[in-house]
Amino acid sequence: MSQARLFEMVYLLLEKGKMSASELAERFEVSVRTVYRDVDALSAAGVPVYATPGRKGGVALMDHYVLSKAALSDEEQAQLLTALKSLSGDSGLGSAETLSKLSALFRRSEPDWLQVDLSHWGSSAEANAKFQKLKEAILSRRVISFTYVSSYGEKTGREVLPARLVFKGQAWYLQGLCLDRQDYRTFRLSRMLELTVTERTFPTPLSPPPIQDSGGSPPIVSLRLRFSSATAYRVYDEFEEGEISLLPDGSLEVSVSFPEDGWIYGYLLSLGPQVTILSPERIRRRVGEIAEEIFKKYENHDIECQGFGVTMETSQTKEDATMKDQTFCQSCAMPLSDDLRGTEVDGSPSPHYCKYCYEKGKFTGDMTMEEMIAFCAGPMAQANPGMTVEQARAQMGTFFPQLLRWKKEGA
Repeated sequence: MSQARLFEMVYLLLEKGKMSASELAERFEVSVRTVYRDVDALSAAGVPVYATPGRKGGVALMDHYVLSKAALSDEEQAQLLTALKSLSGDSGLGSAETLSKLSALFRRSEPDWLQVDLSHWGSSAEANAKFQKLKEAILSRRVISFTYVSSYGEKTGREVLPARLVFKGQAWYLQGLCLDRQDYRTFRLSRMLELTVTERTFPTPLSPPPIQDSGGSPPIVSLRLRFSSATAYRVYDEFEEGEISLLPDGSLEVSVSFPEDGWIYGYLLSLGPQVTILSPERIRRRVGEIAEEIFKKYENHDIECQGFGVTMETSQTKEDATMKDQTFCQSCAMPLSDDLRGTEVDGSPSPHYCKYCYEKGKFTGDMTMEEMIAFCAGPMAQANPGMTVEQARAQMGTFFPQLLRWKKEGA
């Protein structure tokens, strides 16, 4: 008699409620007679299991039976509590309540050494509500409808049978059976707009294929990049320690491999003038061409700062031309109305800077231009649906060097 088989039988009956003796026999590859002997053994051990004859009969557990905590070893209990603790920042999945109940059942409390929060900085209540609605739709098997924004900016209406939520890379995705395409599709949650959970249900659980990148896998390119010492904070944030080499002059060289597609150019441009592409030459040349195209687009034209909804006039003459008449902050590009102006040493309104960047003749924060771009890129992307943070950084990287504060620092 296999103890493992007895234990698995209890779990199966807890999950399914009732199973026929023939189903159990087929599952464990034993005879029906052996199944009934196992039932007798479980009953003798105090497990309230019973068998009923007939076409609608089967093997079942008494109602309200709960598996004893002794079924799990101390190590297994610790692993279960740790797994739940890692989900404490899971956008409202309810694991905190489960963790509390299991801790009380096991009469133990694990050290608070781990927390995983998969929500992004500044995530809104609306984003968390979307996550909760999708979770409930999956569990209740309800059809959902929404407007989806593709990577090309195209909006389409979708009806989907939701299957599961997946966190991959740096984003949440929904996998489901798209009724419009009659096939499984993967949707990025941030691009799902006007989400509605309908009253229509579907009967069976879904089994979508493993999540994959659409369009196949692009080729991989090996890059060598050199960063100034001022951007060390970002280098260590975004690259592995083994990819980074510290040079004698304080700069940092990074050797890294990325998929060679459109994303890589937006990412490299977002790094701004603080990075030099050492190789390969074709990537270096193409990034230079894109940067030149961006410059030509905004040269001698009004530049609209989409992140803050303001029109900025670029310098049209000499490099040291004044920006005195500009109507935006020459530090962060924020709209500069009279009530938002910073102050000079004598208390007079600053002609150039907002009160958040400049007070009493001094800048309120000691930061580099790259740090200011990193700080402003998130709000800019949020203010422009469809724009990514990397795209916001790339756009800011073209016009921030023209702002008075950063022109002075670069002089």
